[in-house]
Amino acid sequence: MENERTKDTGRRGRPPGTARRALTVPWRLLRAVGLGARHAHRLYHPESSKVGRTPEHKKLPMRRMQVTTRMDRVTLEAWVVPGTGPHTVVVCHGVERSKSSTLGHIALLHSAGYHVVAYDMRNHGESTGDRRLGRMARRYTSDLRDVLRQVADDPELGRGKLAVLGFSFSAWPSLRVLTEPGAPPVCAVVADSGPLYDIGAGLANFATLRRAGLPAWARGGPAFACYRHAFRLVALRMLALRRWPPDLTGVPTRLMFVAGAADPLVTEDQVRRVAGALPGARLWVAPTAMHMNAIRFDRQEYETQVLTFLSDSFAAPDRHPTPGPEEARSRA
Repeated sequence: MENERTKDTGRRGRPPGTARRALTVPWRLLRAVGLGARHAHRLYHPESSKVGRTPEHKKLPMRRMQVTTRMDRVTLEAWVVPGTGPHTVVVCHGVERSKSSTLGHIALLHSAGYHVVAYDMRNHGESTGDRRLGRMARRYTSDLRDVLRQVADDPELGRGKLAVLGFSFSAWPSLRVLTEPGAPPVCAVVADSGPLYDIGAGLANFATLRRAGLPAWARGGPAFACYRHAFRLVALRMLALRRWPPDLTGVPTRLMFVAGAADPLVTEDQVRRVAGALPGARLWVAPTAMHMNAIRFDRQEYETQVLTFLSDSFAAPDRHPTPGPEEARSRA
């Protein structure tokens, strides 16, 4: 009788399947860690960021430009949309997107008379990949420097001043490039929906917002905690961003930050803290916008704020910034 009971309940009297379930828990946690690490890698090497519509779909003039990076010979694909000149705005898209996502901004800047250069970041859109696992911050910043240098050397584009419009993820290389050795002078930077002040906390928030798209077993409890921790840790290690925010003391570039009041990804507070840490920075909070869509949700005011800022920056003589953030807040 005793032998039969032991056979039925398993070793040491545990019910059948208990040992199997005990092994399932740590295995699931390990799977969650692996999933978080894989998704962190995809942040910099997305599987889907294909280029769709082009400026030609908006009946805009266009020619193509290729930039070969000096750091590791990656080819960056760019559109050049000529304006009536002489100034040029270089547009950098958000992560896991392509230059197609900036078509509305390209059209807006072109209508104001500016040349526009929009390029695909490495591993995105039509640009080639790198398979790199580290120093991504250094690579993205160096890439933008190379784009700016080629624009400055272009006979059509190099006759005036340069400005940069960066979105979300690309907002921080738009700032870091201002101290990059060998980068040409940049008159103005507009940072739309970014950058994050606390990058680690922002990455953890990004992982949380992706929860609904995870497998059911990874959406809650210890498994999700392991996923989020792995995503944050691996993404930070791959980025390797140091000295943030950058010290821009003495840099004459004019700075404008656009935050969405309803942005769940890069919150208004995160952008405000970056703007407050940089001398002479201007902040505008789009009252109804979420992430990277102020041009749609608050279009009229967005056009006024951004185009006025660029016009004033291009027209102004070179200057040294004065300390203290300047805020233009609209809730109408």
